[in-house]
Amino acid sequence: MRIMYMKRLILFGWLFWAAIAYAGQPVLQFNMMSQVGAPVTYVFALPDDYTVAQPPVEDLHGKLQHEAGVNALTWAKQFYGARDVFLTGVDLKESPAPYFLAKFNGEVNGQRQEFFAVVLVNGTVIEPTQLVAAQ
Repeated sequence: MRIMYMKRLILFGWLFWAAIAYAGQPVLQFNMMSQVGAPVTYVFALPDDYTVAQPPVEDLHGKLQHEAGVNALTWAKQFYGARDVFLTGVDLKESPAPYFLAKFNGEVNGQRQEFFAVVLVNGTVIEPTQLVAAQ
């Protein structure tokens, strides 16, 4: 019986370590109402391996910014279940590593809200982590 508890403790330790080891660099946290009308908090984090390896971005003609906006809009409509969505801005952020922050205004569960997307320079949209419900 004692061995069973020790195995569980070791497994829990591994899972805890993995969660910490693969947690990224947080860049944005915000609250909104979910598709079902409950408060939710989302946290966007850049992957650790991404933050270490990225050189500064040169986007003189805005091509990367435009592509980030298109990718973010497609993703946001589906992820948030939003309708009547407007992309209100796409900004290049340089720290802790280059990424694009897209800001939206749209209808989620019958309510107009602001929400966001984080897009890496290569066009990949980062999936946020959902925290416990905001109060």
